[in-house]
Amino acid sequence: MEAIHPKASKPLEIHGINLRIKNTFDPAHHGTLITTNYICPHKRVEVITGTDKVVMIDVFDPLMVGNAGSDLQIMQIFADFNLSYIFKVTSANSISILIWEKQFNKKLIKALDAHFEKITVEKMAMVCLLGTNMDQPGLLAGATTALTEAGVNIKSAGVALRKVNIQFLVAREDFNPAVKALNKALSAA
Repeated sequence: MEAIHPKASKPLEIHGINLRIKNTFDPAHHGTLITTNYICPHKRVEVITGTDKVVMIDVFDPLMVGNAGSDLQIMQIFADFNLSYIFKVTSANSISILIWEKQFNKKLIKALDAHFEKITVEKMAMVCLLGTNMDQPGLLAGATTALTEAGVNIKSAGVALRKVNIQFLVAREDFNPAVKALNKALSAA
């Protein structure tokens, strides 16, 4: 369900409804069945996808170090603007949050700027590796090597403990080269 829009996938998942995706150009093929309990029998990446229509908002403030509640304060501002994020990464004094470009609002930046030292906004692209059984040694190293060899600079990356989605943030102009490099490297594996 990682590859299906949440508004479509969540009701299916909650009610235990399977989803079969068919190929318009090969209607006789059985298609792909998406279920809530499927786990690929082989450790591999099943889908490489992404978007080049996202914006990263970086909130920096040296006072975040040791200050409980900075993340909560940022998330409250996002909630005030009815914004959900796609990706978030944190460090001791910086929280970077990725949203859809169409949701970008200059008033959000002004609200964040009123509470934190520096707000940076950058248009980006996100490339994702998706799969139900990607917990394999060397996958992250292989993916980053493929991107490096293609001349793609990784601006940020994320891997959740479930290991069903690895996300790379890259410059917009690197979106297509990144997808091609990952497909080339990971289809040979």
